[in-house]
Amino acid sequence: MKLNRTATAVVAGSAAIALVLAGCSTDDSTDATASSAATSTAADGTEAESSAAVTFEEAYIKEKPADKGMTGIFGVLKNNTDEDIDLTGFTIEGLKEGTTFEQHATEDGKMFKIEGGHTIPAGGEFELAPGGAHLMIMDNDEAMEPGQQYTIVLNFSDGSTLTQEIEVRVQPAGEEDYGEDGELSAPGHADPDAGVDDEHAGH
Repeated sequence: MKLNRTATAVVAGSAAIALVLAGCSTDDSTDATASSAATSTAADGTEAESSAAVTFEEAYIKEKPADKGMTGIFGVLKNNTDEDIDLTGFTIEGLKEGTTFEQHATEDGKMFKIEGGHTIPAGGEFELAPGGAHLMIMDNDEAMEPGQQYTIVLNFSDGSTLTQEIEVRVQPAGEEDYGEDGELSAPGHADPDAGVDDEHAGH
């Protein structure tokens, strides 16, 4: 009887050890699988970013108070393909209904809406800058304060779409503003007597 108790204890102990080892093996396998999945996801994200037809770098929205109906979007559009691509349209998610979105250019000190969209040259870039070509948020009476984040959706002529976060920033002092008829109010661009109280000013 004593021998039987000993044998039973040995068997029970062996079973417990086997269970512990099995548990460790399962944990190790789970950790390895999770690590592999995380690595794969990171790699996929990097590959997707690098293979995007167009990227929008150094992008920002110029801040505006609620009593200004418009503001500008600036940055650098980079074309990673061997064909010219047009920016056919864009939107900012979350803005109130009735907000409109336009593409503008500037010539002889005056800004104007363009039709057809800005063209990003093959393998090159297109700069959206104060006093030059830029994007406009129009007919909007919401305050857009520095540090706020919005989602911009850009549509391109090749059928691709780029969606990314974009921050509201204070535009550096000395950058061009716009007068009531779209005339640039910075020195060297416009008549110093031109008014800047219209809603076009400071976009």
